[in-house]
This record gives sequence, structure tokens and C-alpha cells, in this order.
Amino acid sequence: MNSKRILHVLASAAVVCFVLATVQARADIYMKQKVHTDELKVMGQTQPAKDEISVIWLGENLARMDQGAATSSILLGEKKVLFMLDHNKKTYAEMPLDLNKMFDESAGAAAGDDPEMAAAKEKMPAFMKNMMKGAMGSMSAKVTETGETKKIGSWNCRKYLIEMDMGMAGKTNSEAWATEDLKIDYSLYFTSANAMLASQPGFDKIVKEMQKVKGVIVYQTAKINVMGSEVTSTTELLECSDKSAPAGNYEVPAGYKKVKSFGK
Repeated sequence: MNSKRILHVLASAAVVCFVLATVQARADIYMKQKVHTDELKVMGQTQPAKDEISVIWLGENLARMDQGAATSSILLGEKKVLFMLDHNKKTYAEMPLDLNKMFDESAGAAAGDDPEMAAAKEKMPAFMKNMMKGAMGSMSAKVTETGETKKIGSWNCRKYLIEMDMGMAGKTNSEAWATEDLKIDYSLYFTSANAMLASQPGFDKIVKEMQKVKGVIVYQTAKINVMGSEVTSTTELLECSDKSAPAGNYEVPAGYKKVKSFGK
């Protein structure tokens, strides 16, 4: 899995944990965020600092995140699948949220048309899969309410410290300010979040821990450690409202070509 895909999946996971774990959508919810990411150097490659607008849609057992105009992630809870869209290339990659399928498809993509690689994939010991699942199962989160309060924009907010270990995807330490001022129904958020994440070992513990964050996160500073490199990002909520999602919002657009690996 290359660094670009790791960051994209990590961002998608962060949306699920930081947003779905704090709100429940009976109707669609529209959220607009301003995201700044510092320069990142991973495996000899440099990704420059960037600013972009991120748009999140939450439906019932559905979620979509648009990162700028170039990429989108669509999560289908009932089908347990994540689609990653590249709008510039008009392509999409499909990632099952079932671990066995995820490993099998990743191995198949790596093998390609090489018969020796394909044969090696068939002989892959079960304990290797279990070891990888064990590493992913080590994912955890810790939320600490600081008691600090302040007003951000028109919202009364409370500060939380969030430590998150995403296993192979890296670790994140965040300072988050959340508000209960937004008129969103929280009553069924736990059921919704579990429906999205039930197949991921360790995510149930993360969702339960994120329940300690009261309300919606409106401002967050995060330090993310990816493959030994650290990058800082800030996320600011600009808008949150009930809206009717556009037709086809949670579907792969017509004409997009399926690829084995995101960004290819």
C-alpha cells in the first residue's frame, strides 16, 4: 500500500471516527470543513503543504467525503465497502471492509499477471493473515476531556485530547474542540457507527471511546505519524446543516473505470 493510499484511507478512517462517532444522521447532514496539511516527507518523497475544502455527507448507514475537487471516498455501511474515487482520472478503487477480502484482493493486485506471484499468494500461510489482523486489531483510542472551554465562531466549545493508534496506518495525537450547540440528533449515533465499522477489529473500541466527545468537533489540530514521519493538519468546521443530498451522491459516477489500486 503506497503512502498516498495510506493517507487517503487514514483520512477516511478519521472522518468515520471523528464524525460518525459523534453524530447520527436520520436525514442527510452536510458538513463543510477547511483542512490544512503541512508538508510531509515519506520514503524519500515529499508531499507539499496544502489547503483544501473538505465536504462530508452523512446519510443513514452512508457517508461521503470529498477532499477538494480531486478525490472522494464513499462508504456503504450495509454493503461494507469503501469506494475511493479519482475524479481527474475518472477511476475508482473498491476496498471491502471485510478483512479476509481486503487481504485477498490486495494480494491479488500485487500478484497481477505474474504466475509465480499468484502461486505464492495461493500458498500464503493463514498465520500471516492472522498476524496482519492482529496488528490491525491493536488499534485504539483514548479521549481526555480537559475542562477547558471557549467560543469558536458562534459555537460554545469544550476541549478534548485524542490519542489514536491506527495500527499499520499510523498514530494520531489531536487537540479537538467540540460543541453541543449544533441541532443534530445524537441518540442513535453508536448504532450507526458500529454498522459502519463492525468488520474492523479494534474500531468498536475506538467508537466507544469517541463517545466521550460530546457534540460535534468544530476545530481540530492533529499530529499524524505515518511510517516514521510526522505531519500536522488542522481541520475547521465552516458549516453544518441538514440538506438533501444530490442524486447519486453515494454512488460511483457513470463512466468511471474500476482500478485495482487507488491513484493508478
